[in-house]
Amino acid sequence: MDVALAQKRTVEVRIEALLPAQKGNAEALLRQAEAELDKRTIRASVSGRVQQFQLRPGDIVNPYLRPAGILVPEEPEGEFFVAGFGQLTAQVIHPGMIGELSCATNPFNIVPVVVESVQDVIAAGQFRPSDQLVDAVERTSKPGSVLVRMKALYKGQDAAIPPGSSCIANVYTNNHDLYDNPDIGTGKKILLHVIDTVGILHAALLRLEVLMLPVNQLVFSGGH
Repeated sequence: MDVALAQKRTVEVRIEALLPAQKGNAEALLRQAEAELDKRTIRASVSGRVQQFQLRPGDIVNPYLRPAGILVPEEPEGEFFVAGFGQLTAQVIHPGMIGELSCATNPFNIVPVVVESVQDVIAAGQFRPSDQLVDAVERTSKPGSVLVRMKALYKGQDAAIPPGSSCIANVYTNNHDLYDNPDIGTGKKILLHVIDTVGILHAALLRLEVLMLPVNQLVFSGGH
């Protein structure tokens, strides 16, 4: 009877302590294996399709160094254009300004646009940590541009322009309401007229570039 009671206590201890501990250890190993398996899968936060793949069997895909393709969201936040302007325009360009652009993928077509936002940080001021010390003077040879985000002024005019197109853009100031201001002197009014005249000249140059773009690319450059 004593032997049977001892065996009973041994079984009770195994049920109450050893088996739960073994179960917890197995569950921990399972979670570790699932975590290691998840590391081999990269998931995007949006739904879309991956494009620009030129992979072959045997190629190494490393998302931390050089992604093999790009993800194009199925539902983008809206079609928009991004343009870079010189730093002298940082105090001039502001949201709501009207502009024009033309893209090589849709020649002979000028799309009116409106400035939606202006980035308040210039990319040239960024430094990437590396093993090479970069002197600040080396950055002066390539000053960064003011990044401006624009949208088509009229809905549907940008439908024929595929994303990623190379475009040229102008943004214009509007000083018409200032001409009748009695607080502005004659000299400043003349200066505003000169500025508006330069804007008209830029608009004419944009149309000239649009007319010459297909000729330059298809005739003079030998492109097909």
